[in-house]
Amino acid sequence: MNHIPIIDLHGIADPFLALEQLEKELFLFFRKKQRCIRVIHGIGTGRLASLVHEALQNNPLVVKFEEEDTGGSCLVFF
Repeated sequence: MNHIPIIDLHGIADPFLALEQLEKELFLFFRKKQRCIRVIHGIGTGRLASLVHEALQNNPLVVKFEEEDTGGSCLVFF
């Protein structure tokens, strides 16, 4: 079974701290030559999900990302 690394942000109360954590971990996984990771942002009000999607769209390391069926996470491809 292929294990997909996870960045879990949904427990971080401050969305801007969550985005900071996202950027750090994206860089680390990219340096480890991961091809795909899962980012868990949770469902909630959708604010964190929107901020995460915007950050992923603007990150030059990210080739694409896909929202998963649950709506609480997305797959990120480098």
